[in-house]
Amino acid sequence: MANYCRYEMKIKGTRESCEQWFERMCHDDDPKHFCRLFEPVNIDEQGGSESEYYMILSGDCAWSLETCCRKSGYSSGKDLFAENSRELHITMEAYSSEPGIGFQEHYIYQNGECIADKCVDWIEWYWDKTEYPTFELFKRDVNLPDSVTENDFDDGVYQVGGFQDWGAFAI
Repeated sequence: MANYCRYEMKIKGTRESCEQWFERMCHDDDPKHFCRLFEPVNIDEQGGSESEYYMILSGDCAWSLETCCRKSGYSSGKDLFAENSRELHITMEAYSSEPGIGFQEHYIYQNGECIADKCVDWIEWYWDKTEYPTFELFKRDVNLPDSVTENDFDDGVYQVGGFQDWGAFAI
């Protein structure tokens, strides 16, 4: 079973091209589909005019966006972000997080051209206070570094690495 990788993506183009991109994310039977994106693909936000439209999409994929949407994985050597953004005249920006292996990705494509391609190390710990009522129990069981304190957790989460602006789209 693949590790689940969470992604958020913003696409910009015409309303029709954004809707076609979304359909390709949702349906494996489309010949231009993206590989191993798990349902549901969510539309978190959308708007604009017919000619200048955008969608913010989110969901989960197998392993990484690299393996599901770019050359190195399930796509038989095709960069699906490049091909689809070129054909549909889309600008796309995506972030992903995979806590099992410990990385985050960031990509920007514009009409088939890759503008940004980054992958960085990222570790996240979640302190479930119902399972671990004291910080000392939690710290001991998950082997946190000695320097980490209870005050380092923001809403039960402590992160090291990753993109500080994860999900803050530039497009």
